[in-house]
Amino acid sequence: MSKTNKGLKRAFNNWNDVQLVFEDIARHYGICSDWKLKNVLIVIVLVLIFFVLLFGNSGRDEQAYARELGLKIRIHKWIPGGETERGDSNRRIFFHETSGRSDLGLRQTCTVESAARHNPDRPIQVFMTADRLDYSSPWLEILQTYPNMNVVLVDPKGYFANTPLEHWYNDGEWRESIYNIVHLSDYIRVLTLLKGGGMYMDLDFVTIKPLDDKQLWNFFLIETAEMKLLSNSVLHLERGHRLINEMIHRLVKYYDVDDYMWHGPSMISNIMSKNCGVKRGQPDSNNCTDVRLLPHNYFAPISNTEWEFLFSDATEGNMAVVKNGSYGVHCWGGKSVNHPLDLKSNQIYAVLAREHCPITVARAADFPA
Repeated sequence: MSKTNKGLKRAFNNWNDVQLVFEDIARHYGICSDWKLKNVLIVIVLVLIFFVLLFGNSGRDEQAYARELGLKIRIHKWIPGGETERGDSNRRIFFHETSGRSDLGLRQTCTVESAARHNPDRPIQVFMTADRLDYSSPWLEILQTYPNMNVVLVDPKGYFANTPLEHWYNDGEWRESIYNIVHLSDYIRVLTLLKGGGMYMDLDFVTIKPLDDKQLWNFFLIETAEMKLLSNSVLHLERGHRLINEMIHRLVKYYDVDDYMWHGPSMISNIMSKNCGVKRGQPDSNNCTDVRLLPHNYFAPISNTEWEFLFSDATEGNMAVVKNGSYGVHCWGGKSVNHPLDLKSNQIYAVLAREHCPITVARAADFPA
């Protein structure tokens, strides 16, 4: 039985119970003889049922609800010092969905699946800020295929509480920014590093091979071949690394409600310049031994100004450009999100998806349009 049918069955069972109760009340108080009052009560009951069905699960146990629907995926609420930050949290690969949506879209699901598929021995954590999850989309059914998957439910207010960034979150100036979701994402990924370290990735990558945790340890990515900026779209720092504290310090001290990049690439570039002597356009200028600068092709073989290349024909030459020493391919979702992705085509993005997130591709028709 599908999840929708199960929900309808529960709704009809509830309605039958209500009918029985209503008939008992009607007979007891003689309401049945007054058709106007009876109709009013029926309307009230229907409205109450509507609100119960719509909002009755707002405080539900998502793990228990998922089990009820036959899903095996691990879903748990974040708690201070809980399992997300214990054990081998330095080896975790984590993602943040900060828009408040209650599911992942097709491209986001592909991102997570490809990471989980190529790294079965590493914890994969998807942090969600929604009050509750949406089970009508196939994202959880897809991701439950991978035993290393975890969905972590985060109440942002509690997550920021008792941290150096608590005042920034509660003060709320960021909510007035046109970049509020971007700024929340910039801040919360660094806060997660502070809490437990690990490897952060944006939700618009396709991982194309195992992420070597010896090579990809304590690093920042050079964003482009010209090395104008360092990236915060993918990075790794182990718990307690001094540069996490430096980033936290900057985020506390310098917030610009109108600046898109200051709390991300610009901040990291500035920190590496002042702390490690990194010079623009000189990748070998890093004099810090506890953090590495990785070449752009490791995760961004195609630059953000050339994102349309990802929708071009997957010729042998084009695929060689994309796979040139790459661990993953940044698909620049902020720019490419509205560009049609034909998963049956020979687009580079489509070819990568079919190979590296095959279950997502197989269920593509089940995602909301």
